[in-house]
Amino acid sequence: MQRDTPLKSLVVGILSLGAFLPAVQAELLVYEPFDYPDGALNGQSGALGTTGAWETFDTGFGNGWWVHPEGTLTGIAVDATFDPVTNAGLNVFDGTVENLPTSGGFAGMAGPEDRGQTFGTDSGTGNLDASIGLDPSVTASFLSGTTTWFSFVSVHAWDRNQGAPQFMICSEPTLGGGRGLTMSASGNGIGAGGGPPRFNLQDLYPQFFRDGVNNHTPGGYQNDTGTNNAGTFGMHDGVQLSFGSGNDGTTSGTLDENGQPRTQTMPWVARNPDGNWGAANIIIGKIEWDADEGGEDIISMAAFLESDTLDEAAFDAQIGALPALSSRNWESNKPDLDQSQFDLINFSSLKFFVDEIRIGTDFGDVIGGNVPPPPPFVITDFVYTPAQGEDPRTVSLTWNSRLNTNYLVYYSTDLISWVELDDSATGDGPTTNRIYDISSLDATNGALYFRVEK
Repeated sequence: MQRDTPLKSLVVGILSLGAFLPAVQAELLVYEPFDYPDGALNGQSGALGTTGAWETFDTGFGNGWWVHPEGTLTGIAVDATFDPVTNAGLNVFDGTVENLPTSGGFAGMAGPEDRGQTFGTDSGTGNLDASIGLDPSVTASFLSGTTTWFSFVSVHAWDRNQGAPQFMICSEPTLGGGRGLTMSASGNGIGAGGGPPRFNLQDLYPQFFRDGVNNHTPGGYQNDTGTNNAGTFGMHDGVQLSFGSGNDGTTSGTLDENGQPRTQTMPWVARNPDGNWGAANIIIGKIEWDADEGGEDIISMAAFLESDTLDEAAFDAQIGALPALSSRNWESNKPDLDQSQFDLINFSSLKFFVDEIRIGTDFGDVIGGNVPPPPPFVITDFVYTPAQGEDPRTVSLTWNSRLNTNYLVYYSTDLISWVELDDSATGDGPTTNRIYDISSLDATNGALYFRVEK
């Protein structure tokens, strides 16, 4: 006769190798650390403050964006001098940043091995676009008179025809492959980063979309001669209708003063102080909704490196030195948008990595000060069901998980020797539940133990 042992003596959940989403904090609205498996970003989901799944596009790689594990190199070489012994010539970004808390992985251009090439191959992909939905509670926080901060880490992945990522809080995604020039369905949005004029792809400055069209700081080169070889600096209206590809700094709309000290953009930094490719640029933005004199929104931004101090005084100092980094100081073409429609975050540009996306209500939120340590990876619930008639004896296990991540389930009778019960328990989302028939499992002293591994 089978003895129906109470579940607590039958099942014990054991912690093993996990890292998961932080608990929601009062002011932190969005946190995306790209804590997903090494593989395509398409279809991944579950980050704090987001809904749905990532949709990505890469003109040079059919699988779209790729997630790279934190602490590992992608194998992308940026010149022909790759040394397999010393790794010289490689992009050195590995998802860690000295002055910013990081977790999970990082995402963007796929590495050579991801594309069927060898580690250390000198090659890149194409134009990158990606978007994911915002939880309605995040959109609901974009109230008139309030302030929203955002930050993200961005890195050039390759050294040819690359662009700084353009980040938008918006109503529609950018058109795939368009380098951040146009938003689909006449969408609106607000943010900061690189592009779309060719010579500003590697500059950083505030931007917004109105009726699907990219807008930025008024000024820059106006091609009043009708060519790409001459123009008047300071005359452009900031409405970017086309992607200029001229051969000098007078491409229409370009904000860089053609070799002169910048007054309207921040320079992109591609190399670390040691000369290696893969410097982490930390972009921080501030949106003050409906706060300008005419009721327009105010978008301000600054960029920091790993060696910089991240504080609000330094943010204000950068804008003081370059006033055009805040639309408060623009003379015209200011953003006046309906933020209640902004239900997406979007990235666009060429050949880059992004990481550590944060949206919050104060500066401290977006430099990681309010991000708690990840909760433990544990079996959160279990239900033991004794055999009844023809129904077998079962155990139901529920654990914290990630969508599409593979988990291994083991059982033991003594907590010493473990036997594999399931080698393909694919995560269903934030939590996963599986029910196992344990009729054939012999229990020593009436006890069975279960362990889930990531």
